[in-house]
Amino acid sequence: MNQADLEYLKSLKPQSHPDGRDMLQEGLELGKNVKSGKGGFIRSQSKYKNHAEMKRDLARQGKIYWNILLGLATLDEQVEAEKQLYEFSQRTGLQIHSIQSIPSGLVALPPEYRENAPATTSYEMYTPEDYEVQQAACPIDVSFNDYHLSTPNGLANTILAIEHGSPTIGEFCQFNWGFYGYDNDVERMCNMVRALGVVASKRDEYFEVKTYLDDGYAGYFLDCASYIGYAMLEHYICTTLCGARYVIGFGGLLSENDTRCAVAMALDKVLSTEDQPVLRYLNGSTNLQWDHDIHGNYGVSVPEMLFEILVEKKYHMGLGINPVSITEKIKVPTLQELEDIFAAGKRAEEKADEWLPYFNFEPLEKMRDKMAEEGAKLFHNSLEGFKQAGIDIEDPVEMLLVLMAMNPIRFEQMFHSTTYGTDNTDIKPFYTTVLGRQTMQMKQEIIDKLDQQKMRGSLNGKKVVVGSGDAHTYGLVLVEGVLKEMGAETVNAGVDMDPIDMLDLADEEDTPFIGISCHNGQALDYGRQIMQLAEERGKTYWIFMGGKLNAILPGDSEPTEIAHLLEEIGIHAENDIAQTVAQIAAL
Repeated sequence: MNQADLEYLKSLKPQSHPDGRDMLQEGLELGKNVKSGKGGFIRSQSKYKNHAEMKRDLARQGKIYWNILLGLATLDEQVEAEKQLYEFSQRTGLQIHSIQSIPSGLVALPPEYRENAPATTSYEMYTPEDYEVQQAACPIDVSFNDYHLSTPNGLANTILAIEHGSPTIGEFCQFNWGFYGYDNDVERMCNMVRALGVVASKRDEYFEVKTYLDDGYAGYFLDCASYIGYAMLEHYICTTLCGARYVIGFGGLLSENDTRCAVAMALDKVLSTEDQPVLRYLNGSTNLQWDHDIHGNYGVSVPEMLFEILVEKKYHMGLGINPVSITEKIKVPTLQELEDIFAAGKRAEEKADEWLPYFNFEPLEKMRDKMAEEGAKLFHNSLEGFKQAGIDIEDPVEMLLVLMAMNPIRFEQMFHSTTYGTDNTDIKPFYTTVLGRQTMQMKQEIIDKLDQQKMRGSLNGKKVVVGSGDAHTYGLVLVEGVLKEMGAETVNAGVDMDPIDMLDLADEEDTPFIGISCHNGQALDYGRQIMQLAEERGKTYWIFMGGKLNAILPGDSEPTEIAHLLEEIGIHAENDIAQTVAQIAAL
């Protein structure tokens, strides 16, 4: 490693923390007193002892495993939707194998932190009864993944998930997310390792830890091969150090069929065993969706699913499919929209055997092998770099604390084979991630437009603090890049920033200009909170927000666009960075 990278890694080593091996042992002991539950499907039949056994059987038969993500506004609506999904599957004969719960982000927080946190667009669940009513709604297994395991309330949530038969508990990747008002990283990572120990104690019952790569480090990467190496690192912590089973979902940020499937094949090659297939599902992509004439989105979604079905039928990896509604880019999908996209994919499966003899898999196999080779290099480079920096790579708490503090973009730059050990940070991807490329293209289009308007240099002398209100980063990369090109000095606050922290940073930097990216339905609450805090300080800030500016308003079940409500309270919510540049330049 070069000296600058080594010094950076050394700076991330935590000063003191409980030994992770002790935390793991505490979790293993705690798990002995946790009574395992069963999901709705497993309760209803006697053929399979657990959900993983059913999934492996589908793979052996060349059948596709179908998963549905579901997160409605209230718990009552969620339970009713589960019942309706089952009724739909019975009526049509199209079997749904799993429903993945998508609750409110408030579920991530201990009770004392929830009252003041921004509300999101999904339902709340906290008690054993809240879990049980979902699992008992119908004969489909429900998985509780988001906001479990690695969040501030992750240990308690993990135990509830196991007690109520969740086949998988996740999301591992969320360890580097921030959560409103909570900043005790050591306590949180200790509890995450305890939670991993609880899941590991249920290894023989095939409870599994799940990750969704795109929501964590991999969501920052430029190279698809880096997905593989980073997944190997998570697997190392979860399985090698903690003994828990590990499965992967991914795909929302990858939209090219060949790279999507080659990543799945490479993950299977480097991590799957006969006893533990590593793939859970491939999520439908949204990068190519229109936000107008939305029915045209079936034209990209159905071929995408057919491509994946063919690959699974060829290799029997256990690759499930999570279909994404044609409205996903603009709003939370309705139940009808979820049923429609699932039915479209399932009907495509009926035709797959006709396509299979005409499909050439050799190009995918070459991509698979290259991704596996380069991913393994990144993984080994990261472990070697950590060791050189004096990080205890056998302590899961220390490993997680270091990764939590690390910049994911710098992680790829440091350990990618084309930059490792050099002063160069310009990665040369073997297979470029689409969202990274699209973000760069969009940024250039905006810059070209502003150049035509003679705006370059218009922000000279202006300082702007930019940050994300959630874990999404690409909007932040886009905004910061455009502002810099126009001459602004930018201060990147990072992701998962609380309103008070954005104001504190603006005060420290002595600037009134604050830009916030939001995507998870918290924009209105976030906006109200930051404006109230600004008023309490008696200061005037120039705040702009962009991204997915929607929220569930009182009395509604579906999100509503709320940019006009933000503007009414004094926030610039045009959601047009070129217009924002012109406005700031005029001040």
